Amino acid sequence: MEEKIKKFIKEELAVSERRLEAAKVLLERRMLEDSVNRAYYSIFYAAKAMLNSLGYDAKTHSGMISEFGLRIIKEKLADKGMGVTLRRAFELRETSDYQIGAIIEESEVESLLKGAKTFLEDAEKFVSKRL
Repeated sequence: MEEKIKKFIKEELAVSERRLEAAKVLLERRMLEDSVNRAYYSIFYAAKAMLNSLGYDAKTHSGMISEFGLRIIKEKLADKGMGVTLRRAFELRETSDYQIGAIIEESEVESLLKGAKTFLEDAEKFVSKRL
């Protein structure tokens, strides 16, 4: 794998970590919808790093979720729970970003952040084995 690609994948993981930290701050301030958004993007960039470490990429969010399921979950390269976390984060972000008046419970956001933290940790392990 080219150094340029390795550097890009590492940056995706760094972005994922920054998004997770932002999600935590937003949750502390009870800005739940914004916290969901940042938590989703934490998971999104971690998942992209995993796909890129295998030589795959996607141009859209739904394409990335599909590729993640096909290339990583279906091939049993990672736990099925990662796919569930990714899909749930996407759905919750869609709700919080686009459904004005939707009620997002703090406990849902806390659970999402916990899932995002685990997702990032697992993604870092996955990627480190392949770089």
